[in-house]
Amino acid sequence: MFARNETTGVSRWYLLVIVLTGLMVLSSCANLTLDTTGSTAIPDSEAYKEIKTIAGKLENSGEPGAYEVLVEKSSTFIKAYPKDKRVDEVYYLLGTSLIQLGRTKKAIEVFDELIRYYPAADYVEPSLLRLGLAYDKIGEHDKADPLYEKLVNHTKYRGGRYSETAEQLLAQDRDARTGEAADASAPNRGPSPSHFINKPALDFEVTGLKGEPLSLSQYRGQVVLLDFWATWCGPCIVEMPNVKQTYAKYKNQKFEIIGISLDQSVAPLETYIASEGLAWRQYLDSNGWIANMYNVRAIPSTFLIDGEGIIRRVNLRGSALEIAVAELVRENLEN
Repeated sequence: MFARNETTGVSRWYLLVIVLTGLMVLSSCANLTLDTTGSTAIPDSEAYKEIKTIAGKLENSGEPGAYEVLVEKSSTFIKAYPKDKRVDEVYYLLGTSLIQLGRTKKAIEVFDELIRYYPAADYVEPSLLRLGLAYDKIGEHDKADPLYEKLVNHTKYRGGRYSETAEQLLAQDRDARTGEAADASAPNRGPSPSHFINKPALDFEVTGLKGEPLSLSQYRGQVVLLDFWATWCGPCIVEMPNVKQTYAKYKNQKFEIIGISLDQSVAPLETYIASEGLAWRQYLDSNGWIANMYNVRAIPSTFLIDGEGIIRRVNLRGSALEIAVAELVRENLEN
């Protein structure tokens, strides 16, 4: 009888030690998160800092590869930390990155999820504008209007930093809205086009639409119009006759145009070029690499560059374009 009691006491003591040891292990891991494979994941604060670091670098570089990394990191953060106090900002960064990569429909899903699940969050306000512009970009203007109206009329947002932009958009012809003002909602949009005047044009080396090497440096000594546009951009198409007329008049006087198309695929671009007889070189900038270099936030957007590679004028339209080109061509030929 004694021996049995002793064994039972040892067993209970051993079990108690195991339980206490387990509790100590769990306590030491309290500040860590486990992923689905059971390995230790990055703490939420470190993951957030990593995302913010990438986003900060993108303000200057704008490289598509970095946007891809930001999309991956942000998606992982949202799944791992849905209750984090900064998750709305990460949603916002994810949505804007998807827009930069041309994945507008996926961006719509992200902004819609943010607004639906976190209605009181700080980043809902800019996301309402982003979502509306994304709908405009794919032509679903009827879904954009209620979002703009909310920014204009809701007591929480009325008079805020985005309500004026929303009001301007509502005042436009629906069919003229292209969604290319999307980055107007960004807190740090970078320099305006006028910032580039009297500064060297940023060079690039890409492959043109016909497979030819294309760069600004190869046109040194000539006046160059860098024209950012797209076939889906109504104002771009309206302006195209002026661009064609200017090119026809000065193409034999050391004047060239480089078209930077923001179309998402090559088919509509090639069709339009053929139908309109556009003779100058084109580059399909579907990922927005060159557009980001020049901080292009709306199209059409133009940069007129002299023979020395210096940007002299920006965003010229109508008769102002031909007048400026004529002046710069004359100056270039005299040098």
